Amino acid sequence: MKRIIIPVIFIFNIFSSSSLYAQISAQGQGGKDVIWLAAGVEQQLGMRWTNKNAVAYSRHSDLNNWNATQQSGVFTVREELVYRLSKHVKISQGIFYAERSYYDAEHPEYINEIRCYPKVYHEFNIQQIKFSQYLRMDIRFFSAPGFKPYNKPLEIRNRYLMKVYVPLDNKHKNHLVGMTEFFFATDKKRDGDGSTFFTPYQFTENRSCVYFRHHLTKPDAFFDAGIMVQSWKDESQDRFRETYILQLDFILINPFGRRK
Repeated sequence: MKRIIIPVIFIFNIFSSSSLYAQISAQGQGGKDVIWLAAGVEQQLGMRWTNKNAVAYSRHSDLNNWNATQQSGVFTVREELVYRLSKHVKISQGIFYAERSYYDAEHPEYINEIRCYPKVYHEFNIQQIKFSQYLRMDIRFFSAPGFKPYNKPLEIRNRYLMKVYVPLDNKHKNHLVGMTEFFFATDKKRDGDGSTFFTPYQFTENRSCVYFRHHLTKPDAFFDAGIMVQSWKDESQDRFRETYILQLDFILINPFGRRK
């Protein structure tokens, strides 16, 4: 089956006054274990504006083994524009594309997803420990290969995340970061006769991770390495499964200099 590859032009602009809080979180996966690789850019646009870009790719095992390179996972591209309302509060609007591969009889070879996601952040400190939390809504549009109709064309999903940043040195070059995120969603599905309906709104997933962050100075960038545990609902068996994700990401900060 021929795949359609969408050309994407990256606009590498973003802000950095709170770039410590940035991380390219792994997407939901299948299989027992996953390798997730991501790269991003943050560039300050002004005193209050930031633009964030990222591209990522993963591979994963199936549900019966631990070979994390066995199958292609998900390819993603995202763009997010952030505005700082105050010292502690930010709002943003993001757009996201994913091509997610499948290896079962219930799905096509891959599924396209286009996602819009408004988000509200709240950040605060307790002494040297930094906290960040957000509320986010994902409006997810799905299609089959060739952007043909799919039997689940839409999902509305709400997310709550909390992160904690613990400095490991006085210069704040190294951090230990912990996070947990909860997902609640309803799906729009299509019956065999063409009629559509929404599933009950319910808890569908938790993602929790611990990772090490190092701040490089030349270039100004963050390197993250960590482990995520994803507990997700397997709809085919109406049960929750666990996936273990090795996350590696690299984020450039203000490659075009700071904007005032």
